[in-house]
Parts: sequence; structure tokens; C-alpha cells
Amino acid sequence: MTERRILRLAMLGAAFVLLTGHSPYAQWYAYRAKHLVVVATASRPGDMEAAEAIAAAIAARWPRTRAVSAAAGSTTEVVKLLRSGQLQVGLLPVPDAVEAAEGRGRFADESNVSLRVVAVVRGELLVVMDYFPRAGAHDIAQALSEHPLRARLGPREALRAKAPIEFHPGAVDYFEGKAAAP
Repeated sequence: MTERRILRLAMLGAAFVLLTGHSPYAQWYAYRAKHLVVVATASRPGDMEAAEAIAAAIAARWPRTRAVSAAAGSTTEVVKLLRSGQLQVGLLPVPDAVEAAEGRGRFADESNVSLRVVAVVRGELLVVMDYFPRAGAHDIAQALSEHPLRARLGPREALRAKAPIEFHPGAVDYFEGKAAAP
């Protein structure tokens, strides 16, 4: 009887070690820590192409970010990923970004989402949370503005187009010609 109990405990211990050691979440957290992820909605025409162009521009200017794009199923998912801190940068249509920022519509049951605009890309808002590092927002705005393949991102002057949500202070610094603040 004692041998059976010891064997059962040993098997449970081995299963625990194997299952917790191979958690996909651990891999995802490690990946996110090394990459700046630009998330967009896969179902909206042109959004993924824009997210890929944004990530490419950031990675070209700031290789240390290892910027990549990622797809979400809906704009609601994009907002949830940003709000939870799972992803850092999102591309949202203007009406959805405003609804989220104001806590209306699909986002009425949640508190306001403190989104800030980094740039306007092809008529949509490239957003981060308000606590996103100021220097990071500056770097993203610079990367998009100075990217040699501008056609994929839209005209340079459109990046600073009027938006119904506040621009992130780091992006404002760049657009006003100020150095990146820490």
C-alpha cells in the first residue's frame, strides 16, 4: 500500500512539473517582453497590412524593439489586449477608439480606457495606453514619420491629423520637434 501511494505521489509530481513547465503562457510572456507588438483587427480590410507596415517601420528605425504585428478577432479584443497590458500598441478605427475612451457602446460596462494617440495611419488611430513610456511614443512617431516606404503609411502630415482622442505626450514631443523625454 505504501509503495502504491509513493508511486502515485511521484506520478502526480512529475505531471505537475511537466504541465507547468510547458505552459504556453510562459512562452507568450517571454515573447511579449522581447517584442513590441502592434495589434489590429484581422477582419477589417487593410488593417493587418497597415499593422505590418507600422511594425516594419518601427523595427527598421528601432531594431531593438523587434516590432511585429498581431491579429485580433475584433476591435473589442484589441482594446482588451491594450487595457490588460498584454499588448502595447493597437490600430483602431476612430469610432471604436472614441467609444472605448469614453466607455460607451460595446465598452459601456467597463470604465473608460485611457487611450492616447501616437499617430493617425490611413485614417485610423494608432493608440497606446496613457502610461506607455513617453520616449517609446516619441520613438514610434519618429519611426513612422521617417520611414522610407511612406506610401504604405499614408502622407507624413496625416500622421499628426486631428484626432478626437488626445495625442500621447511623447508623440506630441516628436511632432513639435522636441527631443525624447525619459
